[in-house]
Amino acid sequence: MKRLLLFISISLGLFCLTGCRPGISPVPTTDDDRLQIYPDYTFCRLPRNIAPCNFRILTPHTRYRLEIRQDDAILYTCRGREAVQLPLRRWQKWLESAQGDTLWLALSLKQDGQWQEMPPFALYIDSSEIAPYLTYRFIEPSYQLCNFLTIEERCLENFNTRNLYDNVMNNYNCVNCHTAAWGDPDYSVYHTRFERPGTFIAVDGQLRRVDLKSNRFPQGGVYPAWHPDKRYIAFGTASAFPFVHSKDIVRRTEVFDSLGDLIVYDLYRNRILSDARICTEEKEETFPCFAPDGRRLYFCQSLTPPKDSAEEDPVDYSKKIKYSLVSIEFDAATGTFGRMDTLVDAAESGGTVSFPRVSPDGRFLVFCLSDHGTFPIRHPESDLYILDLTAPGEGIYRRAAPEDTGRLATVRVYRPLTPANSDKTESYHEFSPSGGRWLMFSSKRDDGMYSRPYFCLIDDYGRASKPFMLPQKHPDFYLACLQSFNVPVFSNGPAPYDAFETAEACEAEIIYPEAMEIAGE
Repeated sequence: MKRLLLFISISLGLFCLTGCRPGISPVPTTDDDRLQIYPDYTFCRLPRNIAPCNFRILTPHTRYRLEIRQDDAILYTCRGREAVQLPLRRWQKWLESAQGDTLWLALSLKQDGQWQEMPPFALYIDSSEIAPYLTYRFIEPSYQLCNFLTIEERCLENFNTRNLYDNVMNNYNCVNCHTAAWGDPDYSVYHTRFERPGTFIAVDGQLRRVDLKSNRFPQGGVYPAWHPDKRYIAFGTASAFPFVHSKDIVRRTEVFDSLGDLIVYDLYRNRILSDARICTEEKEETFPCFAPDGRRLYFCQSLTPPKDSAEEDPVDYSKKIKYSLVSIEFDAATGTFGRMDTLVDAAESGGTVSFPRVSPDGRFLVFCLSDHGTFPIRHPESDLYILDLTAPGEGIYRRAAPEDTGRLATVRVYRPLTPANSDKTESYHEFSPSGGRWLMFSSKRDDGMYSRPYFCLIDDYGRASKPFMLPQKHPDFYLACLQSFNVPVFSNGPAPYDAFETAEACEAEIIYPEAMEIAGE
């Protein structure tokens, strides 16, 4: 069966190279002389520890010559036909010497028997590093099934990958939401469902299996967020409601949450904490995120829309769901909650907020904004927005507009994160826990179907550099890959376990919380 799947993948990959895959053209789409490569790394800013940015030349040609230059020195020359694959060790030395500087890549192409020199393009090498590991759920974009599902770990400094969880070894369980605690691989969490379910929490590298379900919170912990002191994990807990669209062929499927609440699990005392204001029947809460200083918990909150009738179409119902961006104070010493504030009101934005994430320095908050619903992954209109948490102003943040420029002293604004956004879906994102303000986000800009990891740098003005796709050893990787990179998260080191150890952990004794404390009830 696996050989058949491999044959199908390779066949489809070769078919894609003929130019039939949407969104990727093997020839230039314009008549000018611009050099076109895939993936597009031209004039991108790179961290000084990223893997080689290998690429395929799309501009028509029969052979190429490549020179890599720094200032007036030629560092490297090579020849080939289509794929440019750069040597790893030399690349690492070039980035080390060029940090804070520029590398120039000059290509000459043989066209109609004549060599033509193309305008060189620059790679700007930043002096900061990015967290060296990325962990993601590798999944086929299906509607119901999870036949072949893994959690993969990829080293961003080279092309090494490692399997942390394989559901073939676990009776085809569903696994999701692998999250390291602020980049610390010794503290992480993931969930499994169906057979041998549980929330698996690594503490000092040792896995423990916890059941957070109760009569009050029947779904247990779902969307995790670690507190910076690693004592607490906040969870959004909800019942997900997926359905296939009957009215919107673009989105295909939709998922929205119901019975959404927030809980905080205290690892030290083995207790569940919450507050009556963030676990109510009248409102839905989801997607928690602690501030870097641990004093505030950001999350998304929506009124629970009433149904017009018991037979109301789920498409129509989902369009009523619109989340605001909210925060609540949190005291780690006592495990209690304080004042709540609304930062972005759904009534003002006209859309729904998801996935708030704060930069490690506490300066910027980035979130997704889409038309409606809980998950933006199927929404092509979903874009990334940014707000400055230190900006002066009053009241909630309001969408930036040209007329706001003269009122910045009194009006706080949030802006689209241009040029990170595209006309396709931008969704799950996360800041690198170390090395400046590198932001990773998922995007379907490549072909509109599969989510791929992209990276950009956020400057002091909240502007994004041109994003670049996760480099692969062979540039044709994405053309033949029929799986999505789902919920990618950073890590500062390799996980202390692998697929065999996570399979053994499924047999571990279940730990149940000793008590539940909900303030205000």
